[in-house]
Amino acid sequence: MFNFPRKETLFLLIKSLTKSEKRFFYLYSSIQKGDKIYLSLFHIYEKQKSPEMVKTLFLKEHPQSSFEMAAKHLYKVLMECLLKLRESRDVQATLCNMVLKADILFERELWENAFHELNKAKQLAINFENHIILLLIQRTELKFFSMMEFRQVNEKKLVAKQMKLLETMKHLRITNQHIQLYDIMKYRIIHHENIRSEKQEMMMNDLVLSELHLVANNTYVGFEPQKIHLLFQATYYLHSGNYKSAIRYYKELIALFEKNTPLMLNPPIYYFTSVIGVLDSLSIAGLFNEIPYFISKLQELEDKNHPLEFTLNVQAQRFIYESCCLLQTGNIAKTLGLIELYEDDLLRKISSLGYDIQLRLLLQLTIIYFSNGDLFQARKIMKRILDQGKLFCSLPVYKVARLINLLLQAELKNYDFFLSEINSMKRSMRYEKQNYQIEKLIFKFVQSYPLPLYKSSRLLLWKQFEKRIIAIKESKYESQLLKIFNFPAWIESKVLKKDFGEVLVVNSTTI
Repeated sequence: MFNFPRKETLFLLIKSLTKSEKRFFYLYSSIQKGDKIYLSLFHIYEKQKSPEMVKTLFLKEHPQSSFEMAAKHLYKVLMECLLKLRESRDVQATLCNMVLKADILFERELWENAFHELNKAKQLAINFENHIILLLIQRTELKFFSMMEFRQVNEKKLVAKQMKLLETMKHLRITNQHIQLYDIMKYRIIHHENIRSEKQEMMMNDLVLSELHLVANNTYVGFEPQKIHLLFQATYYLHSGNYKSAIRYYKELIALFEKNTPLMLNPPIYYFTSVIGVLDSLSIAGLFNEIPYFISKLQELEDKNHPLEFTLNVQAQRFIYESCCLLQTGNIAKTLGLIELYEDDLLRKISSLGYDIQLRLLLQLTIIYFSNGDLFQARKIMKRILDQGKLFCSLPVYKVARLINLLLQAELKNYDFFLSEINSMKRSMRYEKQNYQIEKLIFKFVQSYPLPLYKSSRLLLWKQFEKRIIAIKESKYESQLLKIFNFPAWIESKVLKKDFGEVLVVNSTTI
């Protein structure tokens, strides 16, 4: 039985539609017969910024109609439209439809046509290396022969087809083994945050050895296992601090995608992940001159007809890396122009993104205003982050937000805030196996406020921080936080009364 869709479900579904999907919806609706009240409900959803008032507005326009029935019908029509669009551009949907056509033709004893449809589907599945559907096609073909009592096949041909099916199963098993290892590694990185010590790096070695053993014993070299292998290696090296190797593997992965563009998913999630991986590695390594080229790769993804949610994610990452690049190279003032550039297309739509990217965007905006000395705007954005504490607190970046907030409160002269906040953060740190040195450095720095007035006193204070800062810069594990905000450069600029932008230029690191 079809359940009534929640208001929030319809709202999010409608807001995620692209322009082409909306055009198709209107075209599809125009050829439908019967009551079109659901179109009125669609218009209401389009105009609203939240789903709360939708039912009230609908019943005000159509007091004699049932909101539940209209919503149910709207959901049904929307899903039909999206499925039809998916059929026209999704290879997997096309392949499934071809198998269904073959089934229908076979049931009507149009055997030649049925096998012709299966052969077309089989060739398409081979071209796109879709082994899951290929296995279904091969199994369907053998089922047809069996139901015909093998009248159109001899034993040699039958055995050959069975061996082909076993070969497909072998390829599928190898690909799944690669995916399993990558998913386990991804899980450990997400739930145990970034690798912060050699001990944590050793915890990944079992996966690395298993992956290398799998590659060494793999006789099948296809796009999918190559893709997952390169992604595995690049992700491992990125999170273990070997950025040279990470960049090399990510570049190989991007080259693999660009040689096999028809095999990309729609949207191209893995390609997007690869570009972000390169940008992440370049940011941490301080190779800012190479960043614009890969940002242009993100811009190319925006120009394609992808789902709205994916396009927003691409725009969000482009904004983050463009602004990070400007900040880290000392072009602080230019970041304000970047905010204006992205205001309408992205920043007004932050709530449409996932919580992790929402937090990262809000934090980046805070950092931009904070770096430009606009403490009012920085505090305003930071308040949005802290007000969503329950949603954001489990995300690794939330810790960085709290550290930035300590610096912000120090500049705002809210010294009473430090003690309770630092104690709260220390309590959280007790549950973690490894902490960043930067955290302890920030605690000590903000407790030095108000900073000394005289130069000699400031130089003495700087000597207390200098050794720690040098150790942090030399640590590959600490650089995971420095890619978001250069805390040592900020401390140096404040203690020694230097321009923050100039310190950033001097402190720009290289591999």
